[in-house]
Amino acid sequence: MTYICIECGAEVDYDYLVKHRLKCTKCREKRSNIWIKKREMLPKTVIAR
Repeated sequence: MTYICIECGAEVDYDYLVKHRLKCTKCREKRSNIWIKKREMLPKTVIAR
């Protein structure tokens, strides 16, 4: 799963967050509320009759 820092926009993996204890090394912020999950864009299938 990819997480994005809302302060600077850096994209990191979950292992990176655990290793650095929720600290973003790009903008030097260390808070748990600056990280959001990047949603994968899944193709939508439309079934019409």
